[in-house]
This record gives sequence, C-alpha cells and structure tokens, in this order.
Amino acid sequence: MKHVVGWISSLLLLVTFGSQTYREWKGEKDKSEKYTLVFFIAAIAGTAGNLLYSLLVRNWVFTALNAALVVNNAAGLWIALRHRKQAQQAGAA
Repeated sequence: MKHVVGWISSLLLLVTFGSQTYREWKGEKDKSEKYTLVFFIAAIAGTAGNLLYSLLVRNWVFTALNAALVVNNAAGLWIALRHRKQAQQAGAA
C-alpha cells in the first residue's frame, strides 16, 4: 500500500509540472493566473503524498526534500493568492 502512495503522488507531480511546462511553451499567459492556483494546489498534494511515502519507507533524505517542497509550494500558493487579491483590489479602485 505504501508504494501506491508514492506512485500516485509521483504521477500527480509529473502531470502537474508537465502541464505547467506545456502551457508556458504554448504561451498561454492570459490563462496563467487560474492555472497557477491549480498548479500550486496540485503540487502541494503531490509533494505531501511523496512526503508521506518517504516517511513510510523511512527515506530521510527524501523526507527532508519533500517537506521543503511542501513548504515551498504552500508559499507559492500564498504568493499567488496575494497577487490575485491585490490585482482585484487595484481593478476595483
């Protein structure tokens, strides 16, 4: 069961990062605000799953790495939400 967590989390991260890279390649900048939020939410889910998997298999290097990635992605989500709120406030003014 613990390996299923690792595989699902890894697949989620690959799809998340791959779709973000594809959108950047296509130049879909007008849609980036919406996708940025989805990207960070999926990245948090994927890295949190990998964190759990790393703990289950007792791999301390990847536990530390995935914990740092969860914090990093949470910070990215917070920044994206803050920028979105500031843009809405600027548009309303």
